[in-house]
Amino acid sequence: MPKRKSTRTLNVRLLRTTRTPETAFSPSFAIGEARALEQRPWDGVDGASLFIGQVYANPPGWTDFLAEGSADLPTDMITSGAGAVLFLPVKDRTVAVCFGHVHLALNDDAFERQFGLKVTLNSVPRGNIRTLDLATPDAVTFQKRVQASKDSDVQAFGVDMLRDLARVAGGTPKDEAFAKFVAGKDAVSITCEVEPANIHEKCAEIVRAYKKKDYQKEFAWVDNMRVVHERDVIEALDVRLFEAICNLRDGKVSDLHMAPPEVVNYTEGSQLHYNGFGSHGKTFHSLSIDDYVSELERCNFEGDIDDVKGAHRIKAKGDSEEEFSEKWRVYDCFVFETSLGTGASQQHYVLFAGDWYQVEKKFKKQIEDFFDATEKVSIIGATECRNEEELITDLHANRTDLLKLDQEKINPADVRYANLEPCDFFSEHKEFVHLKDGHSSGPISHLWSQGVVSAEAFISDAEFRKKLRSKVKSFGRGFEIHLPKSTDKVVRDDFKVVFGIMRKPYKDGSLGLPFFSKVSFQTAAIRIQQQFGIPVAIELIEKPASEVAGTEDDGDDE
Repeated sequence: MPKRKSTRTLNVRLLRTTRTPETAFSPSFAIGEARALEQRPWDGVDGASLFIGQVYANPPGWTDFLAEGSADLPTDMITSGAGAVLFLPVKDRTVAVCFGHVHLALNDDAFERQFGLKVTLNSVPRGNIRTLDLATPDAVTFQKRVQASKDSDVQAFGVDMLRDLARVAGGTPKDEAFAKFVAGKDAVSITCEVEPANIHEKCAEIVRAYKKKDYQKEFAWVDNMRVVHERDVIEALDVRLFEAICNLRDGKVSDLHMAPPEVVNYTEGSQLHYNGFGSHGKTFHSLSIDDYVSELERCNFEGDIDDVKGAHRIKAKGDSEEEFSEKWRVYDCFVFETSLGTGASQQHYVLFAGDWYQVEKKFKKQIEDFFDATEKVSIIGATECRNEEELITDLHANRTDLLKLDQEKINPADVRYANLEPCDFFSEHKEFVHLKDGHSSGPISHLWSQGVVSAEAFISDAEFRKKLRSKVKSFGRGFEIHLPKSTDKVVRDDFKVVFGIMRKPYKDGSLGLPFFSKVSFQTAAIRIQQQFGIPVAIELIEKPASEVAGTEDDGDDE
């Protein structure tokens, strides 16, 4: 009777085609360096090689703490970690089977990204998922891990297939001979029956699983976007970014613009400093690529993209604050879209909140087509108001066709303290107008959410409609005739949800939204239109370009 193979868990990576085993290590572990692992042969597989050794051996970091109260601690204590990596050629690719702590010695840039994720999704049916890590990129990127007690359908994990990035997946493969369990991101962890004599065969199976396109049937959304980690690709993208900065300095057109990388607590009219290149605290009132570029020119900046990424900073403070409390890298505030390659190999990328994202071409077109097809209206028009607060005050004072409901709170039925704001303005044409100063994608994403919550309450909650009509009637301007009574059937097509976003024009005078704002808009618009049956429209409200305060601060130029 043949000997049964042992069940083991292997950690497997795939070298990029431009790399060799000798170039797969981080600099301190590179061939010829003092910490390089020892290279050994691997019998039975032509071209295979094994690297093995001690990855680290250091005194425990906690001994200094204990030595404060006990001076005679042993001196021969160490924490150590051994590791090994077995490189196996599999046709035109090279697989790396990793053991112990060898990951600390490897250069992540040498290996294929999403290798483990694609092996998993090509071998695990959508109903056999056990764990899923997701990230939702936005002004603040949210990450979550969802684990099920047993194999479950991917839909049970609450995936937003437009917005979510799949980071890690794990589950039970359909083919039990392939593996009992598989999980992965860049590396794949595979629990399977394997022995040294057939490890090459198992690696060949893993590579075949990676090359399949099965995942595109049930998990096609994982290709929509991915964070770019490869340093060489990031360097090429940063070259394009710096070209855009140089073009703006030369007076040429570029779509490069700026937005805070997080939701901020200051409003337009506060103070900003661009620091790190001799600007000496010249004060601006809002974040603007034009202001940043003008400062580069004024200060005769002659550095490169590494200087921009490493040294250039932004400080901000509100009018009531004494110190500049907000601080970001300028690089983290860039919003930029570009592409690399030509023809069929061309790839699209978006820089947002300091990370580059690769955007699948069909997905990008889908998002852009949806946004372009959305009705565009002109209810507000261009404004000289600098922020949302000023705009609401101006409209309330001068527009008789709009009823201000900003800060008017209504509780839905059976809910206390919900304080739901129906909209900022209700129009005589039955439009629920939600306004937001779109200086960053955080407020824009919040705007979409406001529209969804308000529309849901209006359609599904008769008590909410009754309170809304009563509130509107209390202003004595007759707008209640445009709202149904609580007992009336809502004619959904009679109403419209309008999102008004204040935006400064790009260099060429056009108005637009960041790509990720368009992604989150589509999710919200589909829900309002399809689930609640209310049409949706957009108005991009042109606001003035920022103005320099005309003062300089003697504070630090950080």
